[in-house]
Amino acid sequence: MKTTIDFLRHGEAAGGSYYRGSTDDLLSEHGWQQMHNTVANRQWDVIISSPLQRCQAFAQYLHQQTNIPLSTDSNWQEIDFGDWEGKIAEQINPAELMLFYQDPINNTPTNAESFNIFLSRIQLAWENLLHQYAGKHILVISHAGVIRCLFSLFLDLPSNKIFNLQVDHASLTRFECFNADPANFITLVFYNLTQPNL
Repeated sequence: MKTTIDFLRHGEAAGGSYYRGSTDDLLSEHGWQQMHNTVANRQWDVIISSPLQRCQAFAQYLHQQTNIPLSTDSNWQEIDFGDWEGKIAEQINPAELMLFYQDPINNTPTNAESFNIFLSRIQLAWENLLHQYAGKHILVISHAGVIRCLFSLFLDLPSNKIFNLQVDHASLTRFECFNADPANFITLVFYNLTQPNL
């Protein structure tokens, strides 16, 4: 049985570019348009969304427009950056910032969510998804950090390399999972797609 999972990063958020993990900003007008462009003429069996407004608002809109069933799962929300929330890179100690990018597992920002815990909840969200929606074509509306973690979990990309992956606003990344007992075989079909109708 094949399950297809599309991960859509939210569009541009209002308030500018900064460390926005748990900070619950709305989409900008441009962000709405970005997401509209990416999902145009696509179909899914179910929509799953992070509860943060920059994902949830568009998910609710898409549900209302298409009648595709929608549910929310907090495990798909972005990592909490702790004391870095709301700050731009220039406001953070450069050495601390570099240590985090080089080894996020052992260099958690102060008061932030542990990267290991973040990976664990993404793994749990994935397992729940396959359990509930095996054989379906699923849209998950989520965040750049979440999508990067999938490469670590499923393609064995080291955690210190996931930040080398660019994940554009409103881009799509597709994985296919071939369900078999006792294990699943997961393939990356495409990554960081922003052009509609492809």
